[in-house]
Amino acid sequence: MSLNWREIALIVSELPLEGSVLQSVVQHDFNSLSFHFYHREAGRWTLYTEVGTPRSRLHMSTTATKEKTAKLQRFIQFARSRLIGSRVTACYQYPYDRLLRLSLDNHGTPLLLFIRLYSGSGANIIVTDSEYTILDLLLRRPSRGEVSGARFEVGEERTEDGKPFFVRPREEGSFNRQIEAEYSREGSTVELEELLRRVRAQGEREIERVRAAIDRGKRSLEAVQDFDRLKDEADLLSANAHLIGDKMESIELLDWKTHEPVTIALDSRLKGHEQVERAYERYQRAKGTAENATAELTRLEAELASRIEELDTLLTPRPDSEAWCADLTSALHEGQAATTARKGVGLVIRSGAFTLLVGRNAKENDELLRHHTRGNDWWVHTRDYSGGYVFIKDIRGKSVPLEVLLDAAMLAIHYSKARKAGKADLYYTQVKYLRRAKGGPKGLVIPTQEKNLSVVLDEERLRWLLLDHDDA
Repeated sequence: MSLNWREIALIVSELPLEGSVLQSVVQHDFNSLSFHFYHREAGRWTLYTEVGTPRSRLHMSTTATKEKTAKLQRFIQFARSRLIGSRVTACYQYPYDRLLRLSLDNHGTPLLLFIRLYSGSGANIIVTDSEYTILDLLLRRPSRGEVSGARFEVGEERTEDGKPFFVRPREEGSFNRQIEAEYSREGSTVELEELLRRVRAQGEREIERVRAAIDRGKRSLEAVQDFDRLKDEADLLSANAHLIGDKMESIELLDWKTHEPVTIALDSRLKGHEQVERAYERYQRAKGTAENATAELTRLEAELASRIEELDTLLTPRPDSEAWCADLTSALHEGQAATTARKGVGLVIRSGAFTLLVGRNAKENDELLRHHTRGNDWWVHTRDYSGGYVFIKDIRGKSVPLEVLLDAAMLAIHYSKARKAGKADLYYTQVKYLRRAKGGPKGLVIPTQEKNLSVVLDEERLRWLLLDHDDA
């Protein structure tokens, strides 16, 4: 649950904002930032902000939070270059609203920092100059006119609308500390539930993978389990090699075990002694395949039992939730590493019941197309922009839902030159309707029977798709 305007007012009243100097800004994910301040009397303190989520809030933070250091987002780079060293000269909360305005003085340059603590699409953190021209912002909202260089429109100030907004039951001490503790507990619960969901899904996928391998192994074994019959046929041909003539397609011999005539198929291109050699080679191959299949089935059945036991152990509730989360996270990473090692190329991402294979460059595109896709799989690619291919693996009897197609489109835009534009036209078709461009570069294809799709990039959706990968 996000904070209401009354609770925000109470939190702000406890913060030593005026007179504080901004020393650093760190980003934790797409929606949350921490501003580290220094105040002459209060000392060093941290303001945590989270916007655009069901848990949108701000409060003083007393616990260390992890910084996202890899691939810093555009806004955090701007904040570090233009906001560090600024002094807060005033803080204003718009009446009956979850919108704050911090007036900053950066060595004589006035700036305005707006924090709109909504849980929906209106949420944002925006920096303007003194004339309300947007310098940069956490989330670009073109439909609202919130882009760099545009004028920031605050809108008319709200009035009391009679809605019963109340401050949640108070505990003794700081309201900031109370809110931080409540969301910390809630966050831990949410994190544990999400970890359990992901570990369960990953474990069940691995169990199904092993079961499918067992089924394939059993079918392979059934196909060669009569290799003893091939040995008998080879012995019969060896004993009667003098009866085998040239260009014979079959021969009828008396089976000395059953004392019944048996017809043995021959290769008309071979001579008598070659027919015998061929028969023994067939026998040896079938015998070797049967032995290997039996050994592999034994291994797979042991792996299946082990994986079921491991998953049950991981999902069993434990009193030490911190250690439990650590073990769940470790299992998740190990499973992702194993999947990557098996696939060996591109990204493998789940979208509902479907599997998406993502090529991030020409080499991966070509490898996936050649060795990891079939004719009924779907191919998604940006139109007029070079970039990665996204393949949707076909599930027999199921059509691809729109949500899965949109996920594939998000990934195709993300791994293309259309990413900077934030939107793109795409086309998609089945792999069997792709034709390689003669003389073209590696992986280049020409689609036929394609369908068109126009998509605006959703950063939040993309973040969840890439949550388990370094590209997140």
